[in-house]
Amino acid sequence: MEIKHIPYFLLAFLSGVALRSFFDIHNNAVFLMLGTLMGILVIFYLQFKYLNIFIFLIIIFLLGALRFSVFENNVAEDQLHLHYGKTAILSGMVISSELKQNSSRLVLETDLGRILVIKRIYPEYKYGEKLEVRGEILEPKPYGEFDVKKYLAKDKIYAEMLFPEIKKINYEPPNKILSILFGFKEKFVKNLNSILPAPHSSLASGMLLGREGVLEEGILDAFRRTGTIHILVLSGYNITIVGFFLMAILGFLPEFVAWAGAIAGIILFTLMTGAEPAAVRAALMAIVGLLAFRTGRLKSTMLALLWAATAMILWNPMYLRFDRGFQLSFLATLGLILLASRFEKIFRFLPKIFGIRESASATLSAQIFVVPLLISWGNFVSYLSPVANILIVAAVPAVMLFSFLGGIFALISLWLGKFIALPAYFLVTYQIFIAEFLANV
Repeated sequence: MEIKHIPYFLLAFLSGVALRSFFDIHNNAVFLMLGTLMGILVIFYLQFKYLNIFIFLIIIFLLGALRFSVFENNVAEDQLHLHYGKTAILSGMVISSELKQNSSRLVLETDLGRILVIKRIYPEYKYGEKLEVRGEILEPKPYGEFDVKKYLAKDKIYAEMLFPEIKKINYEPPNKILSILFGFKEKFVKNLNSILPAPHSSLASGMLLGREGVLEEGILDAFRRTGTIHILVLSGYNITIVGFFLMAILGFLPEFVAWAGAIAGIILFTLMTGAEPAAVRAALMAIVGLLAFRTGRLKSTMLALLWAATAMILWNPMYLRFDRGFQLSFLATLGLILLASRFEKIFRFLPKIFGIRESASATLSAQIFVVPLLISWGNFVSYLSPVANILIVAAVPAVMLFSFLGGIFALISLWLGKFIALPAYFLVTYQIFIAEFLANV
């Protein structure tokens, strides 16, 4: 085997995971095929070079399918699925919480496994709080054609409970570092809601943290119709655009220093917004995208992207099909690697000040690869989507920068935070106007 074959082996593994995510393949059949191929390989290893490579590719493909099966079988470690339809009293620790349009979602880590609790918006609960819930343990049901059960299974959640009785027991965070990070994040979100009015605070929170909070359906629909709803999903797409913006702001420094400063900014941002797995994955993809732009070496950066994706999928194979943030990050980064440098030459007429040229190049490059994904999610995408993305996404770095700084400085003074976040307010107003206008054209 040669180094040049590595990308094909990585793609074979990812393809095996992808196929298995759509079709049930019995493990015995996979083991039978693996054993047969290994036998053929032993017999003909030194005789037919290309046959050996082909067999290796199929073996790695089957290993990808097997990895998905092994992860999917984690349900055996969960006890809650044995109690579907039963009313029970469970106690567990909050490991994540998310505010939705008309409800709040908690994930509880109990002795029997993880469970998704859908509750009323208030009262709010935070990471580390131990709760007692009483309600019916339910099996997650499909939402249309979307497989909710497998979507939740990627986070090792196999059961849900709707609007149970909840009683707080105590507060015992098991991880002090995570407790500090989540505590900072909760304070930051509260500051954001204090310095920006609705719906601006929800949109800014969506761009920064991937959690849009409470947004009017009309505004959400406008972003869906213009193909810009992806800015509210935490992904490498948003963070890469911010990276380009930071590189442009630091453009007066040597190129390597500006690039290193952008990477440092991404890492700092990730830590200060909770360092959740989705944020870490997005940051990793963003760094690969910036690496591609910095080096201009197509082969090496493509290989880096494949290694990063394979490592994430090896860790959790369900990300490939059921994690929208991962899908956005991968495709947007792929677009940046393949097209950003070309579009930058086309956009030579645009000024470099404030990263306008770089942002336009990055936005259009990513958009070409992201639009098919958005359509596959069931979003109607307007023919004006490319225009909407350039106009709306161009403002994303500044919105994220000023709302982030505003939220940080609000820790010192609320009025100072409001003053710093003022540009973010006007830019979000502009984004809403463009989305609603183009959605109705």
